Amino acid sequence: MRGRVVLVTLLLAGCGGSKEEVPKLEPGKTVRGATETGMALKVETFVDPAKDPRLKRIDDWRAQRGYRAVDFHRVTADNAAGPGADSGRTVRFASDAARLAAGQGIEARFSCDALEFEWLPTETADADAWNALRRDVCAAGPPKPEGIAPGASQTYYLVTDRGFAERGLRRMRVFGPRDAELK
Repeated sequence: MRGRVVLVTLLLAGCGGSKEEVPKLEPGKTVRGATETGMALKVETFVDPAKDPRLKRIDDWRAQRGYRAVDFHRVTADNAAGPGADSGRTVRFASDAARLAAGQGIEARFSCDALEFEWLPTETADADAWNALRRDVCAAGPPKPEGIAPGASQTYYLVTDRGFAERGLRRMRVFGPRDAELK
């Protein structure tokens, strides 16, 4: 009996501290890399929507319609060195390249895809506001068939969910085109 009491005590002690303790949130990071065509990518992870007016509009739309919270990532794609148009790119998060290769990476998706296919108007009266938001923040994409023209630069947003599969995402590495780690 005494052994069980010790075991239960150890298990409870290992579950964390007091209820007042709040785990420290790991900040986002900025990483860089390039596509295979030479377009430079700058990725800022875990961007606070309150600090970016365009992103705030997207997040406000999502929140006001009751869709689940997500994390946002800002990508600046600079195609100044590119010989031709290049498409906007997503990134994937994984603890290392081996896990990414094994299919255990978490892929970010374009915010405009989420807006168009996931965060639909919840009421008919919302359709005009939804269309206006999509036209304003998603007109240039990505994704967009023509991509980002040579000599052009574009900023766009990616999203990741906050579900069980995404636990620990803030501590993971960021991978871009051809599974190259962005640093």
